[in-house]
Amino acid sequence: MNRGSSLTLKATALLAIAAIWGASVSAVALHADAWWTLVFAVLATGAVGFRRSVGLARVLAIAGIWGSAAAVTAGNADHAWVTVFAFLATGAVVYSAMERDAFLSGLGIAVSWAAAAVAVVATDGGAWITVFSFLTAGAVANIGRGGGGGVLAILAWVVAAAAIVALDGHHWLAVFAFVFGSLHFGVPGVRFPTRFEWDFRSDDHSESVR
Repeated sequence: MNRGSSLTLKATALLAIAAIWGASVSAVALHADAWWTLVFAVLATGAVGFRRSVGLARVLAIAGIWGSAAAVTAGNADHAWVTVFAFLATGAVVYSAMERDAFLSGLGIAVSWAAAAVAVVATDGGAWITVFSFLTAGAVANIGRGGGGGVLAILAWVVAAAAIVALDGHHWLAVFAFVFGSLHFGVPGVRFPTRFEWDFRSDDHSESVR
């Protein structure tokens, strides 16, 4: 038997895909005119793949992402576009540096989306805050094994969602949820220089200039 031609399916990939489709189909069942969101479910399925071992931490994150996106769509079909960012968040999680057992990170991502969904459904508006849930997912997923970022994301998004619901608005608080939930990096997406190098020598043939 030629092992190279065999097809191996990964259980965690199947779980992630099942979460994507379970949530998407449920949302479409409630609002048939949101059928086009299944297109992004297909794209998210492709991002996960059937042969990639994504790990349970990523399954937790993906289930939270798509369950929350489905809840937002179920609350108001006009907000079905959030599945675009659910797809992008899925890709960010799957192709991140996140460890397979980084459960706090996975939970942080899931909670950031769930908190956004609660805020959107409770106030019937502000679906744009899921963009910051997507950004939070990308930031938290790339902290590796450490769970500090996941804990910060949980605290920041729970507080922001509670405030948005209590005030029946002020969705801009989600911006602060993203910023504080991403403090593990100091400033999200920015790497500060650690040393200065004099590079005036004409015979400098380092790899950095090739």
